[in-house]
Amino acid sequence: IKLFNSKQDLTNAFQKTALRRLRIGEKVFCLVKNGAEYHLTDGLCPHQKHTLHEGDLNAFGEIICPLHFYRFNLKTGREANRLCSDLNVYPLTFKDDGVSSESGVVALRGNVDSQEPYEAHLQ
Repeated sequence: IKLFNSKQDLTNAFQKTALRRLRIGEKVFCLVKNGAEYHLTDGLCPHQKHTLHEGDLNAFGEIICPLHFYRFNLKTGREANRLCSDLNVYPLTFKDDGVSSESGVVALRGNVDSQEPYEAHLQ
């Protein structure tokens, strides 16, 4: 799924915050800027399904759920203290024609039965 037309469009989406909610179809993701790196994860904490875009980042490259402060590695999705299931993470692909996530398509296919093209919406 193409998320942005260019890396510059992706960069511009993070002028005010490092965590953004991204909706594609009915599925919610969390788009993260951590330093110079960008990450795409499920939008809800696997523990009690709280929205992760309302959380924080720490110096260890972890996203912190605001509800119970569970910490998930942005690269692996592993919860730091193994207190709950790991968070799904989806690699981003950077090409001349834009920024996309093929793994995000796989996540959507399990949740949406439509053959229509998906559109990404930052919220």
